[in-house]
Amino acid sequence: MNTSKNKSMTLKIEGLTSEGESFAIINKKLTRVPGFLPGDSVKVEYDEKKKEIINAELVEESPDRVKPDCYFHGACGGCDLLELSEKARKKEKQAMIKRALERINNAENAVLEPFNGSKILIKYMPRVRIHQSQNHNERASGFLAAENSSEKISGNIVPVTSCALLTQALNKRLVATRKILDDIPVILESLNLMSSSSITSDRVVGHAVLQRGKTAHFYIKELNKIMRAANLKGLTVADHSNKIKEVLGEPSVTGLIAADVEGGPYESEASFFVQGNIYQNTNLIKKVVEYAEPSENTYIVEGFAGAGNFTLALAAKGAKIDAVESNPSAVRSGIKNIVKSGFKNVKLHEGNALKDLTKFKNPDVLVLDPPRTGTPGIGAMVEKLGFPKRIVLVFCDLESMVKDCKAILKSGNYKLEKVAGYDLYPRTHHVEAVCLLTHN
Repeated sequence: MNTSKNKSMTLKIEGLTSEGESFAIINKKLTRVPGFLPGDSVKVEYDEKKKEIINAELVEESPDRVKPDCYFHGACGGCDLLELSEKARKKEKQAMIKRALERINNAENAVLEPFNGSKILIKYMPRVRIHQSQNHNERASGFLAAENSSEKISGNIVPVTSCALLTQALNKRLVATRKILDDIPVILESLNLMSSSSITSDRVVGHAVLQRGKTAHFYIKELNKIMRAANLKGLTVADHSNKIKEVLGEPSVTGLIAADVEGGPYESEASFFVQGNIYQNTNLIKKVVEYAEPSENTYIVEGFAGAGNFTLALAAKGAKIDAVESNPSAVRSGIKNIVKSGFKNVKLHEGNALKDLTKFKNPDVLVLDPPRTGTPGIGAMVEKLGFPKRIVLVFCDLESMVKDCKAILKSGNYKLEKVAGYDLYPRTHHVEAVCLLTHN
């Protein structure tokens, strides 16, 4: 016998959670109502006993809704806020950061700076991941389908022919790359393509990750076909664990690391992470430098340094830097970049930031740009480092921002002074946040 009591009600979607899910307020509590946009009115069936939404349907669209301009929207989940106006998107992203800050104890006095929206909304992304169809009967390589797509997608792949977010050089290669992936045997888990930051350059390189059990030397013929069909200048090939086994051509592009820093342009490869907006990365770097206040009298320890995106900009101000990065390819490129820069005040070390950062004692500044999962054990790390005067954190996930800032503030030795939000991925819910914590 079902003893639950359902209540029908009409609600207004108040905003988005840190994960980008829409929510409404029921009985003064935030309740997730996935699949809608801020300002939508929805009719829901609410289980008062279980305190959850049973069913929800749109009854009135938000006045901020706009018509999507992409044929693949819905099946492809990339631009999840495509139907929300640009003005409303920026407003909501700032509100997302504000709500996240309200969950951090002792952060009520933190200054939330004006949101840094992107002036360029399309053709900003210099990297793309293409998946080879795993359906041997219906070959259709492309982007992974959205998890909540209502359409039946063959092989869970959306066969995109263009993407408004990608640089022109990448867009030119989408169809040809998909076609060759459909023609060769199913050997890849994914293929990353990366272009230069220059909008006039046509240079593109790639990084292929093979399926478990596949070996690079056995498929050299097919990999060379990919290079020719996609017009790649270089290709790194990794096994299932993402360890590079083969390098074909010259796999580097310039301009995505330490943009506008003297001594550049610096190199990167498709085998490791770079910031995903060729226009906003420069602004992000400037904010990290502003918060860190580097000078010739400053000692900085940096974790998750990549190939030197922030490292080189900080070193250009004269600061002494010890930086740690775990990806061997990023370290290789980073060392090349340091040599090219001519800076003698910076060292890049290969290692695990979570374990190896505390080898460097008493820095004035700690700079971290962790992955989406944040920095586990950051509270103990800060203590072992000797409580740096300033901590600059760059987050691509607001939940990690809340967790890591709480861990640092728990000691009572720091205050969260400033937070700045950046729109690195327009048309999506993703938000980048830069935080400054200072020692009391």
